[in-house]
Amino acid sequence: MSGVLYLVPVPIGDGSPLDELAPRVIRTVSGIRDFVVENERSARRFLSRVMPQEALDASRLRILDEHTRPEDLDGLLEPLVEGRDAAVISEAGSPCVADPGAALVAAASRAGIVSIPLPGPSAVLMAIMASGLGGQRFSFRGYLPPDPAGREAALRELESLSARDGSTQVFIETPYRNDAMAATAAKALAGATILCTATGLSTPGERVIRMEAAAWKKNLPTIGKTPTVFLLSAAGSAGTTSQPTRSAPRGQSRGTAPVKGRGRNAPKHTARRHDA
Repeated sequence: MSGVLYLVPVPIGDGSPLDELAPRVIRTVSGIRDFVVENERSARRFLSRVMPQEALDASRLRILDEHTRPEDLDGLLEPLVEGRDAAVISEAGSPCVADPGAALVAAASRAGIVSIPLPGPSAVLMAIMASGLGGQRFSFRGYLPPDPAGREAALRELESLSARDGSTQVFIETPYRNDAMAATAAKALAGATILCTATGLSTPGERVIRMEAAAWKKNLPTIGKTPTVFLLSAAGSAGTTSQPTRSAPRGQSRGTAPVKGRGRNAPKHTARRHDA
């Protein structure tokens, strides 16, 4: 009988896996010795925090990244074919979403091997929760084109889709291009379209900004190179009627603070609850 392929989430921030993950995840990982990982160093760091050193020393880690060829996937399935359970570990958050692990799950399915997702953090779902844009209808688009013209065209297409079906469009960017993405969105989107960024989720500097595109253009925040999820919702879509907000990093006081040059569309600064 084939083994089971477990899909293991990893904390998004710097928190301890023992605090951030469900006991079921810790128990499952502790009993597995075959792992498929994107980066061996970070995977070993994670595993060292959830299993004894002797168990980690006995574990076998195989690499699955953007350079893995389709013909190499069968080799990664060997432990499962031999009857041993194995696990896919993401770099951060839930595996197999905008992640090389999806190819292994597809290969496992073709081979009749069961894959079981374990519960854990997802930056996409957390961003939707924090945005107030609603999750009744959303589409995760992954990465948009890196070139300015392609990026602008893609943003306008997503805005059109949102206006057509009332969906929230969710996408991500390579961190060093975060500010370029925000600037392009402020320029390309209609003024009443809501643009939201969820930056540094599950870290002390976590920050969620939600404003109309016109306000972004007038008062463009600096996002920096921290991992960020972007969301947009065209005017009239679900969740686009509430007031624009900008949350403060954890640890800052609650309440509102004035924004320089505040106009009708400028955001209020509000701190998030520490236990949110």
